[in-house]
Amino acid sequence: MRIDRVRIITVPLQLVSPLRTSQGDHSTRTATLVEITADDGTVGWGENVAPEGGFYTGETADLSRAFMRDVLIPGLVNDSFEDDEDLDDEEASMPMADHAVSSALADIEMRQRGLPLAAAVGRPDVRTVRVGAVVGMHDVLDDVVAEAMQRVADGYTRIKVKIAPGRDVDVVAAVRSAIPASVDLHVDANGAYDASDIRHLAFLDAHNVGLVEQPFAHNDLASHTRLSKSIVTPVCLDESVETVLDAMDAIATAACSVINVKPSRVGGFHQAVAILRLCAENGIDAWIGGMLESGIGRAGCLALATHPACTMTPDLSASSRYFVRDVTEPFVLVDGCLTVPTGPGLGVEPLPEVLEDPATAIETVFER
Repeated sequence: MRIDRVRIITVPLQLVSPLRTSQGDHSTRTATLVEITADDGTVGWGENVAPEGGFYTGETADLSRAFMRDVLIPGLVNDSFEDDEDLDDEEASMPMADHAVSSALADIEMRQRGLPLAAAVGRPDVRTVRVGAVVGMHDVLDDVVAEAMQRVADGYTRIKVKIAPGRDVDVVAAVRSAIPASVDLHVDANGAYDASDIRHLAFLDAHNVGLVEQPFAHNDLASHTRLSKSIVTPVCLDESVETVLDAMDAIATAACSVINVKPSRVGGFHQAVAILRLCAENGIDAWIGGMLESGIGRAGCLALATHPACTMTPDLSASSRYFVRDVTEPFVLVDGCLTVPTGPGLGVEPLPEVLEDPATAIETVFER
């Protein structure tokens, strides 16, 4: 396949409300899209979800965009390029950049074949995916409870609450008491605790919590292992698993019984599928995490969430949960589920009015 044009498109998105985690407030979001046009006219889309700050994995939006522009795209358009798997490997130096470009290439390939992306990364016969909602931190406990109850009223049947030292016991107890027993409750610490908190985190066992996600730093598997052995609540890893080898280490050390798989974090769909297969082979539960993706990235995550190894509810809420206006036609929650696109490739594309908006910046990086 020959590439005729590559464009990087940035779209400012207005969040419905800020999302606060132990790592800080997320009040704005800029969607960074990659558009690749093949020589037969087929257009593929990808999304780079690297955040503005380096709080997650260290890959910032500015560094990631520069890596796409200066390294990945020049390599893509020269004669040495083979296919999207060349960009999607476990040694990716900028995995979110790699995922964005390789996603656009996968979109092209599946559009050319006339098949949905789920046919390559999951199960095309799965039409809907049950999804969950994330509840961020608030200064007032009643506001956390009110938001959790609102998400249940919206139709979500799994609520994940952000916690941190000093914002945990009362939060979990209050939310668990306020929402129906039929609604799953998960908690996410984003690495806010350390080894001295292992005994404290035993409080989770008293509140029927489905899992605790990334309680310790990404490189502290030892504390995750100790916690996994000391509480009944399942321990889930997120930031700790950036490669297949990371997943193998986590499983070998019994550091977790659940893995949150984000294609953007691990460098693309190929690596994500490899980790999901590893989970299935070792009896590890898995689910697909979100990174405030627009409809472009969300479509890819939903396709991946159809993989049979995905045994738990993903973080892939409806467009209206986060954005006043999405980049694509909005994903709408129906009976607690989102519909998986069935069109060729990602099955979605940016709305014309989004691309034509004066606030949208379009940069042509390469054109023949």
